[in-house]
Amino acid sequence: MASENRTFIEEARRAQIIACAIEVLADQGYAHATLARIARHAKISTGVISYHFGGKMQLIEAVVAEVTRLATDLMLPRILAQPTATRALRAYIEGNLDFMRQHRKPLLALVEIITHASSEQSGPGPYAAQAEAAVTDLEKVLDWGRRSGEFRDFDERTMAITIRGAIDAVPGRLIHEPGLDLDLLARELVTTFALATRSQR
Repeated sequence: MASENRTFIEEARRAQIIACAIEVLADQGYAHATLARIARHAKISTGVISYHFGGKMQLIEAVVAEVTRLATDLMLPRILAQPTATRALRAYIEGNLDFMRQHRKPLLALVEIITHASSEQSGPGPYAAQAEAAVTDLEKVLDWGRRSGEFRDFDERTMAITIRGAIDAVPGRLIHEPGLDLDLLARELVTTFALATRSQR
């Protein structure tokens, strides 16, 4: 159903189903996040979910889009507000960890999807496009810093993948260490990549 054709009620119902799917994914895991269980959590029939999304994979894709929107809404204004690439990179790293702090269940739901959903379909997983966008967006910040002379000469894609790898390792640790100090981790990541990227001139 095209978004421009949906009524306010339909949009509200879709948002409710997505929120319930996030809860079930985060609390019970991907294997147990059946349409029947999500429907029970939302106090609706599975037919209502099928009407709005078609099937489980379409619902999973909607969850990925919603978690991505939450992250973008939190981080992008902070990054764009920075006057230098160095500060933008810091805002990027801190914003990612802030998202993990503020949106724990959406984060855990996304981890479940990334870990398990790809095995259910051929081709790229439901998060593949967003993962690539995260790398290319970071490359733009790194390119800014190189052009301004703030950053040293390095391969931007390699550095972007390295920074994303460090950030993306955090959710798995949070699952096993719920009390992980994200403030300390953010400070150390900022320092590490400030040293790794800065110009020696």
